[in-house]
Amino acid sequence: MLFSYMAGNKVNNIDVVYTPWHNLKKTASMDVGQVGFHNPKNVRTVRVEKRINEIVNRLNRTKVERKPDFKAEREAVAAAEKAERKLQLRDKKRREEVERLEKERQAEIRSYKGLMVSEKMTSNKQIASTAKSLQELEEDFM
Repeated sequence: MLFSYMAGNKVNNIDVVYTPWHNLKKTASMDVGQVGFHNPKNVRTVRVEKRINEIVNRLNRTKVERKPDFKAEREAVAAAEKAERKLQLRDKKRREEVERLEKERQAEIRSYKGLMVSEKMTSNKQIASTAKSLQELEEDFM
């Protein structure tokens, strides 16, 4: 974006100065409307011999001056950032919960709790009460 400055809105033979906006330098000791330049090599000056009212009028008609509400814009940005952080935190908690449940499930699969259940156990009396003898059981085992 270029910054241009026209001195003297109603006179002829004026100089129009073009420079990128980041090249402008303004210090506290300067008067109102006065600016300097960081790098004079980035400054271009064009001499306008005769004022062309048609162009000036067209520029004035399309000129837009807006006064932004910086506080409202900053609050909107802060609210959006807060919502994004909240969403990320919620996703992180959900992932951690899924990981925790998966870890518990894997630990339960690896544990011997399921093997040592009293319903699955048999006593020697129960084995003796069955029709098979001890020798038959040993043969079945091998």
